Amino acid sequence: MRDRSLKCNSDVRLAQERQLTETRRVSAEFLMIHTFAHVLIRQLIFDCGYDSSSLRERIYVGGEGDDKMTGLLIYTASGDSEGTLGGLVRQGLPGRLENSVLASISNAGLCSSDPLCIESHGQGVSGLNLSACHACCLLPETSCEEGNRLLDRALLIDTPSDSRIGFFSELNHQ
Repeated sequence: MRDRSLKCNSDVRLAQERQLTETRRVSAEFLMIHTFAHVLIRQLIFDCGYDSSSLRERIYVGGEGDDKMTGLLIYTASGDSEGTLGGLVRQGLPGRLENSVLASISNAGLCSSDPLCIESHGQGVSGLNLSACHACCLLPETSCEEGNRLLDRALLIDTPSDSRIGFFSELNHQ
């Protein structure tokens, strides 16, 4: 089985270089929900007709035991007419969000850079992405609160060598 761990030393080194005192705790939950946010945003851009830099993410992962939480917020980045068209709000109606989620997971299984992307042991800035590239997961830099780092599509859909690690693997194989 492929090692899915991130290069934590690189992450610590980057935090030290940037003189950051508080760093985000990176966990499998964080990688999964962050990657899910990216593939969902890519689908919502298609479904709603937004410009690729118009939607942004906010990731919520934390807590311990019964207080553990994982969530995301996708919102419009500007208050101009594009954000008031109602397309993003309309996607929250019953039946529409489910379709976007299913389509985003299905599309996450397809990458024009596979098998190189899905089998990657580190790509992007400081090798902090595993199975994530411009063809399948990356967003405009302004849309991602992590600067397109800490992504792994395999945590959503599995890898060819391990069909047990994808959170949505059952959806992707239907």
